[in-house]
Amino acid sequence: MTLLFYEWNSYFQYDIKWICKEKGIQLDTFMWKFTDKNEDEAFERWFRENVDESRFDALLSVNYWPMLSKMAQEKGLKYLAWCYDNPLNVINLENTLGNPNNYVFFFDRVQTEKYLKAGFDTVYYLPLGVNSTRLSKLQVSAADRKRYSADVSLVGSLYESRMPELWALMDEYIRGYLDAAMAVQQNLYGYYLFDELVTDELVERINGYIREQHPETDFQLLKEALTFAMASDVTRKERLVLLTILGRRFDTRLYSFQGSNILEGVKCFPPVDYISEMPKVFTCSRVNLNPVLRCVQSGIPLRALDVMGMGGFLLSSWQMELVEQFEHEGEMVVYESIEDAVEKVGFYLKHEDIRKQIAGQGREKVLKNYSLQSRLQTILEIAEI
Repeated sequence: MTLLFYEWNSYFQYDIKWICKEKGIQLDTFMWKFTDKNEDEAFERWFRENVDESRFDALLSVNYWPMLSKMAQEKGLKYLAWCYDNPLNVINLENTLGNPNNYVFFFDRVQTEKYLKAGFDTVYYLPLGVNSTRLSKLQVSAADRKRYSADVSLVGSLYESRMPELWALMDEYIRGYLDAAMAVQQNLYGYYLFDELVTDELVERINGYIREQHPETDFQLLKEALTFAMASDVTRKERLVLLTILGRRFDTRLYSFQGSNILEGVKCFPPVDYISEMPKVFTCSRVNLNPVLRCVQSGIPLRALDVMGMGGFLLSSWQMELVEQFEHEGEMVVYESIEDAVEKVGFYLKHEDIRKQIAGQGREKVLKNYSLQSRLQTILEIAEI
């Protein structure tokens, strides 16, 4: 079997190559920086001239790229899009999602059902996983433990929200309405409000106000961009508050592109390499935080599985599929408020035996049932390759 694989700076890239080699699957790779994910004439010319479709069983990418779908369809190739982001940051996704050559795999069940209900039979639900071979072989030295040891760690973004600049584009009523919606969502776990509260009519009112105030601009705010900005803002506030409180009480670390001068007591470090460093952080941290990006409505984020797959103790915000598929306080622990999270951190730091037992059981389940090896096999079977 030979697959044509589109490479970009994705976390999955290394492990997909590893697993394909493990399975004896030939990968031919290419890279391209798209000028536009939906329209790129230079890429079309390159693809037509350089891709011999007779050599490949399918085109594979991490996340969904409309131009790949378009050109694979033109060449008569099946297109496999294995998605680990939600949302996908693709404008007018629906214009190409239904291409008959598509097999698009989403890890979030709510997201998948949304597209299925809209009539797309090219989408499939598939939870994420870990490279069980790689994680099983990874060794953590005494020097690693000295370097990465901490009471509490968060590996991830603080999400610089666009809301401050978007507020200026809205009238007073809209600002008040959205501010109230975000305040409610801030304290609500397990239910995502923004898709319902941000209606098409509301977005059109905002765009009407923009045209009225700035008749010279051709800028148009999309619903997806607004709800993502709102979700990012809520997530940022949650992470900042949680880290600030924990930083005053425990040895707390943040590994991120962004730091913050308001994170009192938190030790801020640069981001860690996904393959060589991140697993060691998860193993050496007594508690690993997983405050889920709020627009991920039900799915289990990759970070949660990576933490458990390395035997780290996972403390996550409440997430529907996580509590359905893993035993709360048996294989991982969830929190339902900032106060609840702080209390649980204190409890599990004091009860090392319970914490280690939960972490061990979580690791066993992830390595057994959530391997990328089995996920790739599922993709190939569904696509009949």
